Amino acid sequence: MNNSAYEAQDGEGHAVTSDHQKVLLHLTLEGLIPANYEFVLNLALHTATLLDNTPEGKQTMVEQQKFSPNGMLVLVPLLQAYPKYCHHEVLIASLFSLPLDEAYQQMREMPSLSIRGAGYLIEALPAEQAAVATP
Repeated sequence: MNNSAYEAQDGEGHAVTSDHQKVLLHLTLEGLIPANYEFVLNLALHTATLLDNTPEGKQTMVEQQKFSPNGMLVLVPLLQAYPKYCHHEVLIASLFSLPLDEAYQQMREMPSLSIRGAGYLIEALPAEQAAVATP
């Protein structure tokens, strides 16, 4: 996995910001996007930007998407876990700003919560499906 973050982080891997700093997560997402592309999450603006890095060193924005604050709280751990599963307790911890052990404990104490499997996984669509999904 080569998902790298270039921002300051606290001991638990959460992004740390100051009032004058915008937090950016730079992700390469090998196998999901082309090798010369970079996926950048701006946590302050709740945007995801796909950049094309040319051999000449030029960056071109390919696509940009805005997310709700809660959408970004779910997207970040999913992408950071790539290519592995993002466990449910990690998503809950991120969404509700809980320590991981507390999120896990709350999941165990909620018998009405029906969760199947271990978590969620981001994976690339086969080329033929990706062509159909692209407008």
